[in-house]
Amino acid sequence: MAVLQGEKKKWVLTIAFAALVVLSSVLLLLTPPVWQLRKGPIEVVRWPKTGAEVFVIGPDTPRWTPIHTVSQHVINAIMVSEDARYYEHGGLDWREIRKSVESNMEQKRYARGASTITQQVVKMAFLNPEKSLFRKFREALGALILEFILTKDEILEWYINLVEFGDGVFGMQAAAKHYFQTTPELLTIQDGAQLALVIPSPNAWSKGLRQRSLTDFGHARYRRIIEEMYNLGFITAALRRSALATGDFGRPVKGYEPLESDPDQKIDLYPDMPDTRVKDGTQVILPKKKPVRVHKHYHP
Repeated sequence: MAVLQGEKKKWVLTIAFAALVVLSSVLLLLTPPVWQLRKGPIEVVRWPKTGAEVFVIGPDTPRWTPIHTVSQHVINAIMVSEDARYYEHGGLDWREIRKSVESNMEQKRYARGASTITQQVVKMAFLNPEKSLFRKFREALGALILEFILTKDEILEWYINLVEFGDGVFGMQAAAKHYFQTTPELLTIQDGAQLALVIPSPNAWSKGLRQRSLTDFGHARYRRIIEEMYNLGFITAALRRSALATGDFGRPVKGYEPLESDPDQKIDLYPDMPDTRVKDGTQVILPKKKPVRVHKHYHP
């Protein structure tokens, strides 16, 4: 009897081990090769309006933008727009997944996604844009592994180089040049919010960027991003007001009203230094003046 039980136990362990090997092999085959992102470059298939195109992207390639050369305002705007809890989760945001499932079941359609920045990197680098549970499963597998082999900043660096901003524009370097005729480090809060708002659907939502005039939808989404940046402490109250006052390419965002009770003020950074002027060839010292308050009135 003892011999039979020993043999039975051995068979159970053998079958369990074999099943584990098979399962591991299947998962490995289904996992996108995210380990390639440790060094790069990689070949990426992109899907602009003209159809699939193959690009080579990675560190040390001409199109690559190191994350430390990008304005922090832009990074913050993207995180607020796409994955506000990016530095808190391990690749999958279970809170957002739960909300997404509840919303989609309530509306009986795929109305709300929950992809993290890490998942989007996996999709943009290795998967096609089809919406299917199989692709989402592979995306999730890749995200979990990617979080183990790269730092958060390294993943975010891949993101800003892979993401599309509409009009066939991919990556932060190209977006800064194409839409604002500048470089990534010089992008403003307004530029960052305008770029971030188009990411979920770049070809459809980049109309405002192309025309340099926000659509009604763009106004609402831009304002939401700025308000969230303020709520999370990324910008001050003064920067929030400035971003809303000039967010529509120099014009106020719809719904913005300047506050007379909280005007802009010119601040004397050097109050103890005398005001010197040259008059008739002689340098004279003028008395200090009180700060001048300047009220700005915006007209859409």
